[in-house]
Amino acid sequence: MPKQASSITTLLSSLSSLAEANPSRPVRAPLRIHFPSSSPDSSSPTTITSPGTSVSKDAAALPPSYSISAAALSNITMPNCDLSPVSSHSSSSFSDSATGQHARRGSEASNSAGQIPHYLVVGLDLDPPFPSFPVLGPILHSLEADLRLETEELDADEGYVYLTADEVAGGPEGTRHVGGRVTKPVVGYMGPKPPGVSAPHRYVFLCWEQPGGVDARRVREVLGLGAEGDEGLDGEVGMTTRVRWDQEGFERKLGLGEVVAGNYFVC
Repeated sequence: MPKQASSITTLLSSLSSLAEANPSRPVRAPLRIHFPSSSPDSSSPTTITSPGTSVSKDAAALPPSYSISAAALSNITMPNCDLSPVSSHSSSSFSDSATGQHARRGSEASNSAGQIPHYLVVGLDLDPPFPSFPVLGPILHSLEADLRLETEELDADEGYVYLTADEVAGGPEGTRHVGGRVTKPVVGYMGPKPPGVSAPHRYVFLCWEQPGGVDARRVREVLGLGAEGDEGLDGEVGMTTRVRWDQEGFERKLGLGEVVAGNYFVC
């Protein structure tokens, strides 16, 4: 089986360190994973904030959206936008009269180089078919590119900024989530499907800031998925692409740097 990528090892180690440093309270990972309800009859949507949260297959069945902790965005500037908790700066917050949710006004974010950043998120199953014998791992469960910070509506109460697909991004039409956020997968989301006799699997999600010259089109080229606009391009790929995913090689080909944020759940 492929050697586990150093990005995954580093993320899991940092999340474990957070938990050890805060044993008396739940850990808040730098990336939150938001799953919509799987049916009209189901309960409220599921948000994964604490790493290692146990989630059912049904709760994680549909494509998720994401939000990043403001603390992980130290190199990002958002003019006229204060990401500190609303309770500390109530004069700069506003309330949506329709939803009652607090948010912050913002404008286009830029990174330390003055560029508007975009993000790439990869979701992986680390433990197929069994955690004790993961010879098929990791399996690629999702890959999204051209995500941007949603600076017009910030979850300032929690200190997280939502990600949404760039409006001009090519590729599949995408999935629209609560709050109007959109995801447009390069590789479509595949829900957790651990064997019934298996111990729970770890499903890890990692987020990078896209380097210059990297976008959804470039990611498709690297994966050999065809160019934007090709007939049948809908983010769906076969299991041969997903199984035994070479995460280290993928990062190297795209020139990805350090992980900006990440999280994982078990199922």
